[in-house]
Amino acid sequence: MQLVNAREAKHAPGRPKADKLDSVWLAKLTEKGLLRPSFVPPHEVRVLRDYTRMRTDLTRERTRYRSRLEKLPEDLLIEVSAVASSLATASARDMVEALIAGQRDPALWPNWHAAG
Repeated sequence: MQLVNAREAKHAPGRPKADKLDSVWLAKLTEKGLLRPSFVPPHEVRVLRDYTRMRTDLTRERTRYRSRLEKLPEDLLIEVSAVASSLATASARDMVEALIAGQRDPALWPNWHAAG
């Protein structure tokens, strides 16, 4: 038994790919060497690929959430660059946590060091 790409079976001579009689037709094409088997990587490689895809997805999600977090102060007309170089700094995190807690007065935010 072998795994075959459906695209190859579709372009094989004969009839178009259908449903019920396909298994017999595909078996005959495979016996005659008209279908090339697909590469199936070893289990360890498949697991590594799964982890790589998961890491890529998590990195993409983290970037998306950071972008949303950077937009929050901008929507409130707060210039983060006056407080910190990025939202990853402690003072910027404290500012965001104070905003989430409902504190709107910048003078009461912990670690607030306004420029100017």
